[in-house]
This record gives sequence, C-alpha cells and structure tokens, in this order.
Amino acid sequence: MTSTDHPPTSPADRASRFGVPEDSLRRVSRTLTEEPETIFGFIHDLPGIRSWKILNDIAFLVLSGILGIFWFVVAIVGFAVGAPLTVVFVGFPILALTIGALVWGAHLERARIRTFLGINIPSPYRDMPQDGGLVRRGWRMLRTSAVWRDVAYLLLLFPIGLLELTIALIPLQFAIAPIITFFGGSTQILWWNVNGFFEAILALLIGAVLLLPLSILINLMASLHGQVATRLLAKSTEEILTERVEELTESRSAVMKAMHLERRRIERDLHDGAQQRLVSLAMDLGRARDRMESGDTQSAEQLLVQSHEETKVVLKELRDLVRGIHPAVLSDRGLDAAISAIAGRSPIPVDVEVELPQRLPDEVEGTAYFFVVEALTNIAKHAHATEANVNIRRNGEWLRIEVRDNGLGGADPTHGSGLAGLRDRIGALDGGMWIESPNGGGTRLIVEIPCG
Repeated sequence: MTSTDHPPTSPADRASRFGVPEDSLRRVSRTLTEEPETIFGFIHDLPGIRSWKILNDIAFLVLSGILGIFWFVVAIVGFAVGAPLTVVFVGFPILALTIGALVWGAHLERARIRTFLGINIPSPYRDMPQDGGLVRRGWRMLRTSAVWRDVAYLLLLFPIGLLELTIALIPLQFAIAPIITFFGGSTQILWWNVNGFFEAILALLIGAVLLLPLSILINLMASLHGQVATRLLAKSTEEILTERVEELTESRSAVMKAMHLERRRIERDLHDGAQQRLVSLAMDLGRARDRMESGDTQSAEQLLVQSHEETKVVLKELRDLVRGIHPAVLSDRGLDAAISAIAGRSPIPVDVEVELPQRLPDEVEGTAYFFVVEALTNIAKHAHATEANVNIRRNGEWLRIEVRDNGLGGADPTHGSGLAGLRDRIGALDGGMWIESPNGGGTRLIVEIPCG
C-alpha cells in the first residue's frame, strides 16, 4: 500500500527545457519504467517463438548469455573505475551511476522473465517511499537488501548466462554443421571437431536423436533460471512478513480512525440536518393543530402545506445520508450501475468503463464505490479538469480501478486532499493505491483490491 508523489518539475517543463517533444519524452519514460516488456516484445513476437516453447526458451537462454556479458562488463568497469576514485570523491557518482544502472538492469530482467517465462516478479521498490531528494532516496535504496540482491543476480547472470548460451546453441550447431562443411569449412560441436561433409551429416543425425533430451534440458534450464530469479529479484520472505505486520498495524489503526470519523460524520449530519428539520416539522404540525382547534383553518392549511414540503426535504436528506453509508443502487444493481449514477451527477463529463463478469463481495464493491466517489469529488473540487475517466476491471484475483483526469495535477496525499483517507480505506482490504500526478499533467489514481 503506497503512493507515489509528484515530481518537482513536470514532464512538459523538462521536455521544453531540452527541446524534446513532450509526447516523445513520456513515451520513452513509460517504455523504460512502466512497459519494459516492449523492449523484448519484438524478439518474443518473431514467428514461432511465441507458439513454440522450445524456441521461446532458446531465445531466453541466448539473451541470458548476451545480457550476462553486458551487465558483467558494466559492473566490472563501473566498480573498477569508481572505487579507486573515491579518494577524490569523483568515484562516488560513478559508483552511484553503476549501481543505478544495475538496478535498472534488474528491472529489465523482471520484464524479460515475465515476457518469456510468464513469471511475474513484483518490483521490491514499488512500495518504497519516494519523499525526499535524490540523495536521500538513493541512500534509502542502498540500505535495502533488494539493491544488493539485484547486483548479485546480474553478476551471477554472467556465468549462468554463458552456460545457458552454450546449451541453447548446441541444437543450432548440429543443424548448421552440414551447411558449413558443404562450403569447405569446419565446425566444432563441444569436443567434436567436424571436418568432412559426411561427418556433418552424421552430426545432423545425432542432433536429431538428441533433440528431445536437449529440448528437455533447455526447458529445464529456463525453468531453473526463473526460480533463481524469483529468489533474488523478488522481496525476501522476511521483508514480506515485516511489511505485512506493519501494514496490518497501520490498516487496523486507520480502520478504527475511519470508523470513528464516519460515526461522527453521521452524528453531525443527523444533528445539524434531519434532526433540526424534524424538530421544526413537529413544531409546525403542533401550531397547525392548535389553529385548527381555534377555528383558523386557512392558517392551519398553510402550515400543513409548509410541513408537507419540509417532509420532502427531510426525506431527501435522509436518502442522501443513507446513500453516503451504502447506496441502494449498489446493492440492487451492482458496481456498474452505481458508478454510472455517480458519473451522471458529476459536474464534469466522466467516461465510465466497467468490465466485471460477475458481482464482487459486498466489502469490495463498497470500497470501490466510495473510492470512485471520493476521487471524482476531488477532481471536481481541486483538479480544474474538463474530463475524467473511470476504468474498472477484474484482473485475475484482483479488482483494478483507474481514475484519470486532465486537470492541473500535483496531487499530494500529505496536503489534505482526501487521498490519505482513500489510501487507508483501500489498505483495510489489503489493497494498494498508487498516484501519478505530475504538475500540469493530470492525475492518475490506480487501485488494486483483492477480490478472490
């Protein structure tokens, strides 16, 4: 459960400063940070690789060897140059850049493993606080074990990748041996030096016989690589348990505080609204009765008409109060109809997209509903937006809600905008909330709630 603060300068400011188009800067930033799978998407989408697991795993192992060599060189050069220069303080920025590059490389590795092996390894930095300056955030990261596990993984990728590259190229060596010898060349398959064309044909036949066990070995190597990566690139069990205890403690306190504030709000609304109107209504009806007894029927009739109108106002206030506790449309027709009703009452145009194959648990629907209500209220009050979008869909065992607007941005959950209360409400169900709100770039709220 976390939120990401807005940057001190917007993408538009940085783009104009360096003469880079804003759309291009955002597209590159999103590719490198949010959608790194696109970097490997071209290879994964080549004919046959996506549909044939053996080709998929061969491509993965070959990339392991190439990337292992690359990141090993980056690490060795960076540490070898930076470490001696620390005596003159020049080495510290070099070491920082080297570690930053390796952490980014580990981020790409998570995307590569997700693309080729289908193993989703959440980033251990996703929930890390982003407050403070660059130096403070960097020092905070250096004190986490996740950084050093990332570095260890990329260093281990060098010997592991070379082994995987060798194994992945064995079938190819058997396959191209006849072609090489046909043109007068020679090749070596492991310890076997293939010189003649007939030896190459024999190698091709042996390769056909070994194709099945080599395929099993390649698949096994890819699977083992995924297990090693999961151990090193994901959060450790101790970190997960520690964070879980902290989140439960915080969420319990937040739930108790939210319950107290909600009870006080209901008491205040009843006392200041419906209760006062009911007292006034009782007094008007009493006066009407007295005037009817005294024979002043015309005045009594006016008081009855006034009391009837006052009754309508009281009923409306009570309906609004009940809707604030739990709307009837949500219970009767579900989240889609309830959110559409909210959007219809919004002062700005709201586009609603809800893709839910079935009803969700009551607590999930209620939390999602009030999150969207509060988010749209904040947009109407603070964002100065001309349009908003609400997208709700189920992703496996999670409900994902995304609320966007094209307003001023700069939303900060620490400055009383209501976002802190939303985060507490989501955290009570073990969900998470993330905020992207650059100055001048609108606001994007993303919420994930477990609903399995």
